[in-house]
Amino acid sequence: MSASEKASTTMMWIKQLSTTTINSVTGKVKAFMSGSPIKRHVAVGVAAWMVLNLIVFLILQGKIDSAEKTFFNKGVDVALGLSDKSGSPILSTDILSLTVAIREVMANPEIRYAAILDHQDTILAHSDPSKINLKLKPTAAETTIDTINGVQITSAKADGQTQVMTFENDVTYSGVKIGRVSIGWGAQKLAASVKAYHLFMMVSLVFSLAAIACTLFLLERTLKKRALARQKAMEGMTRIGPYLLTRKIAQGGMAELYLADYLREDGFRKTVAVKKVLPHLADNRDFIDMFIREARLAALLQHPNVVQIADFGKIQNAYFIAMEYVDGKNLAEIMGFIKKGLPVDMAVFLILQISSGLHYSHARRDDKTGTPLNIIHRDISPQNILISLNGEVKLSDFGISKATSEPSLTQAGVIKGKLSYLSPEQVMGQAVTHQIDIYALGLVFYEILSGSRLYRFANDIEAIRTIPQMTIPPIITKRPDIPQGLNDIVMKCLEKSTVKRYQTALELNNDLLKLKNHLGITYDASDLALFMRANFEKAEAEPEPVA
Repeated sequence: MSASEKASTTMMWIKQLSTTTINSVTGKVKAFMSGSPIKRHVAVGVAAWMVLNLIVFLILQGKIDSAEKTFFNKGVDVALGLSDKSGSPILSTDILSLTVAIREVMANPEIRYAAILDHQDTILAHSDPSKINLKLKPTAAETTIDTINGVQITSAKADGQTQVMTFENDVTYSGVKIGRVSIGWGAQKLAASVKAYHLFMMVSLVFSLAAIACTLFLLERTLKKRALARQKAMEGMTRIGPYLLTRKIAQGGMAELYLADYLREDGFRKTVAVKKVLPHLADNRDFIDMFIREARLAALLQHPNVVQIADFGKIQNAYFIAMEYVDGKNLAEIMGFIKKGLPVDMAVFLILQISSGLHYSHARRDDKTGTPLNIIHRDISPQNILISLNGEVKLSDFGISKATSEPSLTQAGVIKGKLSYLSPEQVMGQAVTHQIDIYALGLVFYEILSGSRLYRFANDIEAIRTIPQMTIPPIITKRPDIPQGLNDIVMKCLEKSTVKRYQTALELNNDLLKLKNHLGITYDASDLALFMRANFEKAEAEPEPVA
């Protein structure tokens, strides 16, 4: 590999790693918010509490600002008034007039001191006569607060302890400074008001938290009781509308599959499979959205090689999909049972059937507008290929499919699908097309011919690092008995370049038909049915009955 290719691969890997990390974090946040109702309610409660306290804070802060503004304006008015009265007496050194002005100011009990100074900062008049003819000493811990209308406001400690606001203003005559006035105003009332507001804020914070916590507790207690009652009712369900649940076929982490009888009042009966959301996920909005999306997409597809959807709905809080019942095994189970590669004719027949269903899905158009739906399955794997005892081959599970007709429920950069069946463009974060399904089908083809999975990965990072650089050996090196033409078809499905890969599933299907005719392969559904019945009909375990 050249240096430029290595650099490009390294940058791609770093990009994918960072994208995966970011999406992992955002995914966890989203999972928390979209999970159980309890989590959502807690998040809403916390948000409400924060908004409520922000409102209280803004209101109280407004009151504090208003109180401070009123206090400052009073001090400024007094300082300006004293300055006006002091101009002429300072010029004429009229100490008596200055003293009278000081006494008028000191009539306000909140004022701690008042002083009038000359241009050399010598005290001419003071509320404390002993300080006359002295210099005005600065008070301790002075901090400038503001300047309003020329009056400088500072915060200080009188006697080193008491909080005092000082208002100072220059006394001028004909634009020349001839002195200044200084007023010390006790700030105890202002401080008490601010403290009271802060205390109220703290009490409000605690009280609102307790109120919201109690509300959430009561709400969740009520909802939990209702949810438990619903779950109990759902767990004991033996019927969903017209569907009588007879046997549980399988259960996964999100849904359970039942064998059911569709019953009509006129006596009509038909066996179907019912996929029902697990009770504890019935309130998970994200999962329900994905479940509904799967039903909508699958309902658009009517093809013999695609599992048919018969019904979808919600009855008694139970979301369900009713679909045709494929009595048989999935391809993964068959491979696990056989433990070796399948015969060439059988493998060719299986891929012919799936490629036919896949092409139909890819080419599906809107019935009304004729617009291509651009459906991409995105999870082609042996587990999603079902084979009935009658030799039918069906593609199932459109749970994470992508179509232009449906809103995307996945995040950009998040890998969807089983790691062992991903295409290079998927792990590299490139835009995906229907060709990723062809690549995945090629991996399935390779697997059923060789008898083993091509590769396995423990996590996304391992897949991201390996798949783009991995060289897939020709299948003929694993199965020397297969025709060269078949080797070419399989490897064309697995081309890393989308230009060299099959452009459509129809092209793959046509090449397989030509190869089948060329080789004189006559294998059909009847042969597959014989194989299935010989290997699985008698060994089929009795499914778990519905409680």
